[in-house]
Amino acid sequence: MDYAAAVEEIKIGRIRPLYLIYGEEGYLARQIEKQIIDAVLQPDEQEMNLTVLDREPPAPELRNLVETAPFMGEKNVVIIRGTGLFRSRKGGGEETAPADSADRQWIEIFSNIPEYSCLVLSTRGKADKRRTIFKTVEKNGAVVPVAPLKVNEIRPWLNEQLIQLDKRMKPDAMEYFMSIIGIMSPISLEFLANELEKMALYTRERREIMLRDIQAVLSSIPEISIFTMIDSLSRKQVSQALQLLDEQLAAGEPPLKILSLLARQVRMLWQAKEMSANGRGSREIAVRLEVPPFIGEKMVRQSRQFSLQSLKQASLALADADFGLKTSRTDSVVLEKIIIELCQ
Repeated sequence: MDYAAAVEEIKIGRIRPLYLIYGEEGYLARQIEKQIIDAVLQPDEQEMNLTVLDREPPAPELRNLVETAPFMGEKNVVIIRGTGLFRSRKGGGEETAPADSADRQWIEIFSNIPEYSCLVLSTRGKADKRRTIFKTVEKNGAVVPVAPLKVNEIRPWLNEQLIQLDKRMKPDAMEYFMSIIGIMSPISLEFLANELEKMALYTRERREIMLRDIQAVLSSIPEISIFTMIDSLSRKQVSQALQLLDEQLAAGEPPLKILSLLARQVRMLWQAKEMSANGRGSREIAVRLEVPPFIGEKMVRQSRQFSLQSLKQASLALADADFGLKTSRTDSVVLEKIIIELCQ
């Protein structure tokens, strides 16, 4: 079951007795937890009937938690974060042997969750789908993977966040924001949610978020500066590009981080230019670069302002700079030199 299906089930009041949430996107895991808590418990019931632990307790203790009747309410919710119960066993291979005695304790608990309890287990790591303990959760509850969203999956999530904040974005603001997301690797939903809340506070009673609002709120973030820097480079505005670099260095951003972001953008411009020269359309280029169509189109437009040779040279120079910075053979001045050469 994917994240959207799990949330939809919870919204209509179908609460499973048992959940396993696994994957790298911790923000989505917390969102599912919150949805379950809000659906099952009234605010005044949460103090007595909600238990949150950072790792699984011994099996007898967990059994006691889920089998204890709720106090002054109808349900208990028990949340176990950081569980290690579903990791792959050493040696790999498909599990064919019966579960060992330790697993059998957990399997028995997971197979007999009382109707007045809801148990939610989560882990940032992978879960071994071959193990009997995993299959027990699938049989008796729901398994929800929460992988980081790709750029082309962000817009529905973003629209939902704006609805919750009672805000909307103007089209040019939305395009700019999505372009920023497109250069983030990986995409952090927790970061995006926090920045949207800042925008909501910044705009106060005004419902519409405008381009200038996004630029004002996000101006200090390295990814945004690099995004703006590439625009400046494509327009051959060397002084503005250097100013953006200086601002990031003055703010304490590590030169290696700035270099990494810049190298990624230059590499994508190089790829976009090569594919365009070979007759690929902007939509196909976007697919190959794994960015939304409008970002692919923008990268094609930007790449036209550079020669293929200059992008190749910049990529090689950035690789050399990476080695130089890591070995302390050079400093941030090398980034200024690369920016100036790209603007020529």
